[in-house]
Amino acid sequence: MKKLLLSIAAMAVVLASTAQCDQLFISEYVVGTGNNKAYELYNPTSEDINLNGYVLQRWSNGEQSSTDETILSGTIPALGTWVVANGQTEDIDLGTFISPACDPELQALADQLDNPYPAPTFMNGNDALILVLNNSTICDIFGKPGEDPGEAWTAPDGTFITSGHTLIRKWDVQDGVTTIPITFDPLAQWDTLAADTWTNLGFHDCLCDPTFVGVEDRTPLDISVYPTLIGTNEPINIKTNYAIREVEVYDITGRIIRTTLNLSNANAGSVSLGNLTSGAYILNVYMENNITFSTRIIKN
Repeated sequence: MKKLLLSIAAMAVVLASTAQCDQLFISEYVVGTGNNKAYELYNPTSEDINLNGYVLQRWSNGEQSSTDETILSGTIPALGTWVVANGQTEDIDLGTFISPACDPELQALADQLDNPYPAPTFMNGNDALILVLNNSTICDIFGKPGEDPGEAWTAPDGTFITSGHTLIRKWDVQDGVTTIPITFDPLAQWDTLAADTWTNLGFHDCLCDPTFVGVEDRTPLDISVYPTLIGTNEPINIKTNYAIREVEVYDITGRIIRTTLNLSNANAGSVSLGNLTSGAYILNVYMENNITFSTRIIKN
C-alpha cells in the first residue's frame, strides 16, 4: 500500500475548509481494552457518499507524518455511518507479550475491518487521526498531528480522555476540523463513555439530520454542575433546562463507579461520590432528546 506521507508543513497547502453538513467527519472514536479499537465516520449530507478516494491516516506518537493508513471502500448512505473496527481475529504471540484479538462483538458492528498491524485501529489514545480525500483535502482531524501527548490527550486537570474511553462527537458538531489545532481539548467536541462501550456504533445524532428529535425547536443547553471540586461527603448538584434521564460517573480508566442520581425534580438532582478515593472523575449527564453533557470532577 502506498503511504500518504504529509509533513506538518505540507499540510498547510492541502487544508480545506468545509461548509456545515457538507463533508464526512469522524463521529465516534473507540479505544477499549486490548485491541478493541474502532472509529465511525458520519455522512451529514442528504446524498450517499462513495468512499472511493477517502483515506484514514494515523499519525502515531507525535510523528511528523502518517505512520499507517486505511483506504476506505464502500458507500455511506445519506445521514448514515461507516464503522471501521480492528481486524485482528486471533491472539498473536509477539514474544514479549500477547497481542489479543479484537472482540468479535465489536467486529460484528463494523462495515469494514481494518488492515493487519500496523493500521489506524491499533491506536492507543495518543495517536492523531486524519481523514483525507483524494490525497489533498483534509476532511477531519482527531487529536493534534505531530504532538505526542504522552499516554493520552487530557482534560485541563490531567484526566485521561482519549485513552480507555469511547468518544462520541457532540450532536451540534456539523463539520470536521480542517486545521491543526493549537491545542486539542477533547471535551470541546466530544462526549465520553466508559471503556468497551459500543452501543452507539452504527448511528449518530446530529443537527445536520432534519429528522433529529426536536432539531427545529431545540433550545440551547443550559446546565450547571457544582461544585466540580468537592470535599469528602459533598454532593455534586446538577441543574439543567432539559429533563435528566440518568448519570454515570467513572474513573480515569473508564470504569463506571456511580450511576445513582437523586432527583429533586425533572431538571435538578445530585450525585454523591461517597467513599471514593481522592482523584479525578468524569461525570456524564444524559438528558431528554439524546443530549449528553460531560464534565470533570475532582475529589479532595
